[in-house]
Amino acid sequence: MEKIRITPMQIFSLILLFELGTGLVVNLGMEAHKDEWLAVLLGMIIGLLLYAGYTMLYLWFPDMLPTAYYKLLLGKYLGTLLGIGYMVFFMYKASRDLMDGGLLVIATTLRETPVFIVNMLMMLTVAYTLHKGLEVLARTSLIFFAFMMVVGVLSLLLIAFAHIVDINRLLPVLGDGIGPVLQSVSRTNYQFPFAEVVAFTMLLPYLNHSKKGIKAGYLALLFSGLILSFGVATTIAVLGVDIAERSYFPMLITVGKASISDFIQRPDIFIVMTFIIGIYFKICIYFFAAVIGISNIFNIPYQKVVYPLTLIILTLTAGIGRSYSEFLLKGGKMLYLVDPIFFIVLPFILLIAAMIRKLVFRSRSGPGTGGGFGTGTGDGGMGGAGTGTAGTYTGAEGSSGPGCEIPGGGPGSGGGIGGGGS
Repeated sequence: MEKIRITPMQIFSLILLFELGTGLVVNLGMEAHKDEWLAVLLGMIIGLLLYAGYTMLYLWFPDMLPTAYYKLLLGKYLGTLLGIGYMVFFMYKASRDLMDGGLLVIATTLRETPVFIVNMLMMLTVAYTLHKGLEVLARTSLIFFAFMMVVGVLSLLLIAFAHIVDINRLLPVLGDGIGPVLQSVSRTNYQFPFAEVVAFTMLLPYLNHSKKGIKAGYLALLFSGLILSFGVATTIAVLGVDIAERSYFPMLITVGKASISDFIQRPDIFIVMTFIIGIYFKICIYFFAAVIGISNIFNIPYQKVVYPLTLIILTLTAGIGRSYSEFLLKGGKMLYLVDPIFFIVLPFILLIAAMIRKLVFRSRSGPGTGGGFGTGTGDGGMGGAGTGTAGTYTGAEGSSGPGCEIPGGGPGSGGGIGGGGS
């Protein structure tokens, strides 16, 4: 099967939709009060630094999924355990985002519909899309990216013409000092939604242009951060900091106040549409990351994993929370205690391990031999086998994608990541 390939523009639209998914509508914390828009900008900067670390690992192992190079860096058993841990984490995040979407839909439009029915319909749509493949999702993202930009411009025009913005509600800037801003960044804003881009480590190996794709990711994070910061500032300027802090969906209320006489009413349906689109793509990315990772770890064809994991994620939503308050409480504990481990601690350990391994192979390389992180590319991707310059890699049958390198000494001179040559 031909390798899956996505373009830099597609990765740009996927990351942008992913970041705006829940971040645009859900309350981002508001711990910095009226300076929350500044906290979002600082969180974006930290998110860019984290993305730089994730892409560094990708550039060292460009033809390998993270679940493959975990084993090279940490050993077979510990690497496999770490891979399973990340896949469970991705499934949990997908279930939370699914619950976010279901709760918003029943709160705004389908009030008499059980949330499980809404979640099931949305999840079946996600499963069907991913069963068709990543390229289908990537091409679809370009269409919805354009749609969301149009909706965003229309919403801004409605708010502007409704004359409901009061800039004085944002003043004075840093009136309480820099402390609340830094506290908000350290607790919430760097993680949600910017550090969540860690899920794209499972998609980067499918880029057809590595460097251009990475640059597109930086631009997407920057653009999404500016949009989210502007959205928070607009919400505070319209609602005031007190109402914005107490609201579950502050942007929904903000746009809902933008009615113009009796001509335009209930424009908040635009935000509901935007949120559903964003949450759909966010679930898709987390779900794809889990599916392709499990397929790689257990050598199971990609398509055979999709629907069983769909049932698991639906089951997880049933135990997340019986009410929205309980849902937010559990999510807050996860955000503060567990998420930093997967966003910062484990990637940092992997970076250190990769650097040490690189130095070891460089020191072992003699004159005229090459050392480093050489990886090969083959025709089979996840579904076949090929040969590299310093070893072989194989993957699970039945799906397309990058191959998984297996350490081993290769012929000729030069030692790859799997061992030194003679």
